[in-house]
Amino acid sequence: MTEEREKKLEEYFSWVHPFAVAVYNISKEFNIGSLLRTVHCAKGKEFFLVGNKSFNTYAAVSSDKWTKVNYYEKPDDFFEYVKNTNYNIVLVEQSDNSKSMFEFEYPENPLFFMGMEKGGLPESIVRNNNYPVLEIPQYGLVHSLNLSCSGSIVIYHYLYKLHKEKKLVVK
Repeated sequence: MTEEREKKLEEYFSWVHPFAVAVYNISKEFNIGSLLRTVHCAKGKEFFLVGNKSFNTYAAVSSDKWTKVNYYEKPDDFFEYVKNTNYNIVLVEQSDNSKSMFEFEYPENPLFFMGMEKGGLPESIVRNNNYPVLEIPQYGLVHSLNLSCSGSIVIYHYLYKLHKEKKLVVK
């Protein structure tokens, strides 16, 4: 490895933005790869696959080499892991108890948790926990956005709010 390449990698791994993303049982592998790529481009801490663990490496464009990818077969194991971290889970979901992202107050160290393309996150997760629920306002006849699109919007909206609050650190 060249000295220039080594320096670039050292610089890349020296800092990350304070967020992570988790996806639950996503069936469209291209969506997962695309969202992983966004997490990498935004310098998120890590990425979690819960349930289904396959993703499209072509869409990820080698992001999985630079962003830590964790896998949990069962949601309970994932939630148990999160209890021992400083992450604050934010569900990204359309539900009765969701709050528009325009009004949403992001907690420190958010871990954005997104569900299946059809059906979203299980009701047991949305209703039986005290996690805040963020919703992207939608006005068209199609009731939802693509997973990777939704995740990208949420990530960059979060970074925008950090920027507006003068809390966005870019080295």
